[in-house]
Amino acid sequence: MQLELVSVTKRFGQTLANDAVSLFIGAGEVLALLGENGAGKSTLMKCLYGYYRMDSGQILLDGRAVSIASPRDAMRLGIGMVFQQFSLIPALTVRENLLLAYPQAPAWHGRANSAAILRLLGEFAPDIAADTPVAELSVGQKQQVELVKVLNQQARLVILDEPTSVLAPEEAQRLHGIIRQLAATGRSVVIITHKLEDVRACAQRVAVMRGGRLAAEVKETGVDERRLVELMVGTADVAPAVAVLPQSGITRLELRKLSCRGEALNLRGIDLQIAAGEILGVAGVSGNGQDLLADAVSGLAALDEGEVLLDGELLQGPVTRHPDDPRLGYIPEYPLKNAVAAEMSNSLNLALRGLARDPLFPDRQRRWSRAEDLMEAYDVRPRDPGLASGRLSGGNLQKLVIARELSQPRRAVVACYPTMGLDLQAARAVYEALFRQAEEGAAILWISEDLDDLLSYAHRIAVLYHGRVAGVLPAAQADRTHLGQLMAGGRLS
Repeated sequence: MQLELVSVTKRFGQTLANDAVSLFIGAGEVLALLGENGAGKSTLMKCLYGYYRMDSGQILLDGRAVSIASPRDAMRLGIGMVFQQFSLIPALTVRENLLLAYPQAPAWHGRANSAAILRLLGEFAPDIAADTPVAELSVGQKQQVELVKVLNQQARLVILDEPTSVLAPEEAQRLHGIIRQLAATGRSVVIITHKLEDVRACAQRVAVMRGGRLAAEVKETGVDERRLVELMVGTADVAPAVAVLPQSGITRLELRKLSCRGEALNLRGIDLQIAAGEILGVAGVSGNGQDLLADAVSGLAALDEGEVLLDGELLQGPVTRHPDDPRLGYIPEYPLKNAVAAEMSNSLNLALRGLARDPLFPDRQRRWSRAEDLMEAYDVRPRDPGLASGRLSGGNLQKLVIARELSQPRRAVVACYPTMGLDLQAARAVYEALFRQAEEGAAILWISEDLDDLLSYAHRIAVLYHGRVAGVLPAAQADRTHLGQLMAGGRLS
């Protein structure tokens, strides 16, 4: 399949998301689509997939003009897309999820009749058992199942939106292998990404978008990483500020024998202390309890045992939960799951933490002005306080939550993959906001699967394995080898 976008333009109100973008995608090619948040990458690919209708332009398939008015049209033409937010049903098995999405599912869903549906699962994800409940899968495995869903629909062009944003290094390497395998079978692949590692691992060509336009196209063999960064964000100086040292040895946030039940895994006997001004990183292969830990500390998940103390006062316990305590900031892994109301406006979502304390007749103009200031300060695009937050891209939705949670002083902050899906410049701004909170005395619990970042900026690193703390190391004494041993369930040598 050869596909060409010709002068594609897409507007959202006054915002020009795609400005006459033309792009060619060759058969069997892996194209990396790079750019900062709001550059128009995802919008362009969603126009190609029929999720959005372009305002003007053409799509040529093997030289022939085609009309794509919906995802159904795109799938009929052999175009599939795997989004950042998965659409699997956790309570169903892998087999059942694949059956639901199969175009010609058999009338009787027995094992023999589902052989065709599972063929590609065996080819691209042989380690995943068909009868495993999706709730028990890791993030990387769920992504593989989503990919098989798309391939079952005879996709010849596969679009992957930020596919490695929440994957552990081993899972990312496995996905890179699958992408190369797809290209070897003649399929075309477009990777929407911010990560230069994705480019190095499997891309043959790179297209860089900036400000809704195509800024440059280069062959992978000719990639100069510093030049790519300059094309994306305008400067190659994107390293975050250096993390501060703890202000004192006084414990600010304490987890005592914390135990909590999750859908696929339980937390058991978590003991952690974080000093005022300290950044404690939490590492672990995806699916080992990191998201449950974040929900437990923030009061969104009920504790079976143990307690969370803030400055010596009970914050969360088996019969006490304070998810709305203004002293605690919380940045979740998936904002739409438990941090943002998709149908509410940006201005209301930015004021969400204080709505219950608003007067009967709130000052709406003041709320609007504050939203404009925050959206400018944290570069949330489009900067429209009245826009429903569900219309934002994944990266801009993340920045909206970060603007709300880090724009005022907190005693403690739980940051769960805070830079997921963010470009380099936006990630730097998030780090600096976290470090400012630490400088002002906040205790930071920072959950991440990016070991390089944790080693560079955390003061100590705790490793979670099967819902338990496998070990805690000072960052200055840790390295990828030691952390990898703990993440795999081993002991330090």
